[in-house]
Amino acid sequence: MMPGQAFECSLHYSSQWGMEVFLLFLLVPFVACLGGDLDVPSNVANRSMAIRGTLLCGSKGMKGATVRLFRVYQKDAIDDLSQLLDQKHTLETGYFQLEGTTAKFPTTQTEIDPFVTIHHNCDMDERQTANMGYKRWAIRLPQDYVTTGVKARKVYDFGRVNLQLQYPGEMHDKKFSFND
Repeated sequence: MMPGQAFECSLHYSSQWGMEVFLLFLLVPFVACLGGDLDVPSNVANRSMAIRGTLLCGSKGMKGATVRLFRVYQKDAIDDLSQLLDQKHTLETGYFQLEGTTAKFPTTQTEIDPFVTIHHNCDMDERQTANMGYKRWAIRLPQDYVTTGVKARKVYDFGRVNLQLQYPGEMHDKKFSFND
């Protein structure tokens, strides 16, 4: 090319609209990279988990125990209610069933490392419960039972558990209230 000669582009557009579409296709990936969060369909981003079981106090159902299903494992003894997926009180027979989803969480918090806490006063009278607090037991659940979507497609069967036994990590929680 000689100095002063005009540069010719070999791409020819039949209209101004064609150039705008071409520029739009160039800009979309660039803006998407800079734009932050992408809108992910909820059925892809959400995870869910379900669990059922029966709690016993000796040979009788443990009525009124609180079972909480959490999104992420918590090492300390305080339940982080901001991570709560579901909570129920056991029936007369000790039966419970919980199901939770990450639908209410931001799309950056859709992973589930499931665990449950059980608060109960099996073999404790009112005075002991007032002085020592409710018994609290936490257990991690298998990742295999976490499913994609807002409805759990598998249910983890916790089985029948006798709360008279002392379980590893079981402690007394004076801060727990059934009104939480």
